[in-house]
Amino acid sequence: MLSAVNIYEGQDFLLYRLWQKDGQSMSELAEKICIQQATMSTMIRRMEANGLIKKVTDQEDKRSSHIYLTAKGKAALELAGKIGGELDDVTVKGLSVTERKTLDELLQKVMKNLE
Repeated sequence: MLSAVNIYEGQDFLLYRLWQKDGQSMSELAEKICIQQATMSTMIRRMEANGLIKKVTDQEDKRSSHIYLTAKGKAALELAGKIGGELDDVTVKGLSVTERKTLDELLQKVMKNLE
């Protein structure tokens, strides 16, 4: 579903992390979304080529770069959120309100464990 808006596997997580805190280093992002540095470099290169993000060299430490969302990246993240909402509706279809609440509580605990 996300490929329709030029977002591919894992890129939505990176966009979301930048939305939370723009201007993070590649190593910070790799750690937060649990991927290898080499994978992060490839992802950054592809996303920059698609205009979703921009990489800016740190002026104090030329070896380091920071990643920023572009307007196109923000728009793509918004669309990804809408797609995610639609997917959520399909995923919990047939669950009672109580079951949905329980599922949400359990998933929140899982997410906390992954932070």
